[in-house]
This record gives sequence, C-alpha cells and structure tokens, in this order.
Amino acid sequence: MFKKHIINSTIVIFFILLISTISFAQNTIVDVKNLDKGIVMINYHKKAGNIKVLIAKGNNKEHYDLEPNMNYPLQFGNGEYTISILEHVNRNQYRIVGTEKVNLKLNDEKQLFLQSIQMINWDKDMLAIKNVKELTKNAKDDEEKFKIVYDYVTNNIKYSDKKADIVKTGYIPSIDATLNSQSGICYDYAVLTAAMLRSLDIPTKLIMGYKSDIEKYHAWNQVYLNGKWISIDTTYDSAYVQKGVPINMIKDDKDYKIEKIY
Repeated sequence: MFKKHIINSTIVIFFILLISTISFAQNTIVDVKNLDKGIVMINYHKKAGNIKVLIAKGNNKEHYDLEPNMNYPLQFGNGEYTISILEHVNRNQYRIVGTEKVNLKLNDEKQLFLQSIQMINWDKDMLAIKNVKELTKNAKDDEEKFKIVYDYVTNNIKYSDKKADIVKTGYIPSIDATLNSQSGICYDYAVLTAAMLRSLDIPTKLIMGYKSDIEKYHAWNQVYLNGKWISIDTTYDSAYVQKGVPINMIKDDKDYKIEKIY
C-alpha cells in the first residue's frame, strides 16, 4: 500500500519539441545485446540533469530515470518498440532528443521475468541473493524454493506505515535495505520477493494496481509454477502470518486490478 505518485511511470510528462527530434543511427543509443532476454540498456552519456527513457509500443508506454549500466524491460510483448531519450526542460516539461526502434521477438516471454531491471535490481553479490541461495540450497524443486522464499518474506518483513506516509516520488526499493531493516511497504515486499525468486530462475512479475479491500495503490507478484502464473501477495499475507492466522497463499485474480507489470 503506497502513494501512486511515487512510481515514475505515473508522472505526467509534457513533451515539448524545442529542437527537431533526432533519430539516431540504428542501435547507437540502445544496447540490444540482451534483447533475446527482453531487456535493453541505454548508451547516452551527455551530462544533463534529469534525463528519462521513454519506452513505447502501440498505446503502451513506460518511462524511467536514465541510469548507467541499467536494464530496462520490454514488457509489452513481441513487436516494434520506440525508445526515446528525454531531456528535462522545465518543471514537468521534457524534450525528445533522440529516438530508436527495436523489434522484440521472444520465443518465451518468461525470460523477461528472470532479469534484473531498474525496479527489481539484483545481482549474485547482494546479501539478499546470497541469503536466498543458502536458504534454498537443499530444496528439491522450484515449488519448494518458492515456498521457502514466501515463508521468509511473510515471516520476517514487517509493514511500515511510517514509510508509506513519507516515501517520495521516484522511490525504487533496494532489496538489501529491505532485508537489513526487516521492514517496508508493499513495493519493498514485492520487489524483494521478485528478486529472490528470479535469482533462483523462477519467473516472477512485479505487479502494481489495486486490491479490492485496499484503498491505496498496491504492489504484489505473479509467479510461474507448474506451468501457470499464480498471484501472491506477501505484503497482505505477512500481517496474518506474523499473527499466526491462516491465509491462502494463492490469491484470486478477481480481487486484484492490474495496472502495471514489470
């Protein structure tokens, strides 16, 4: 549960073309070496404040803050994407300074949901990833690994109402910070869960939207197990688990309204 405006993709941006938009030579700014995994990196090194990346396919679009050596997901399915670089002009006004197109042809969309991306940033050297490797070292299969991760997050991470009230626009969770503090908001729960499971080669989506009995914007996960996607909500369940109250781990999709998938 958190304020919807903290997510970069919900910020309203007005694009103003103060100069002609530049269409760069094919893949000079978009690094496509991992395109077969559904992700790209951006090679744009001009020193300017507040640069964003706009990724669009048809009517679907997402924008992100530009960071060096960061993966950006192409989560709208196979087809042609337009990727633009935006430089800040004034307040919420940006200008497009470059555009490239890439064509995504994934044989298996689940590959995308195993990757480290800006919103689910993880690597093998992070404490949370080392911990989950140790926790699951004797697990026999993905289902057992999944249950270990679910139990760990719901038993150990406590919801922080204080953080939910003060979290700022543009906030992106750090999985090690969540692990170390043992607390967070729903965004933290869902990102930690996704990072841990992805590091175990279990495809996991970060979902944002609304739950029927929660007023505020919410984050949860979908996990691919036994040939299908299931919905889980470690934030919601933690309040029950930590009080010893039984709760169904697999959620009914009818209780959720999806707005964003990462």
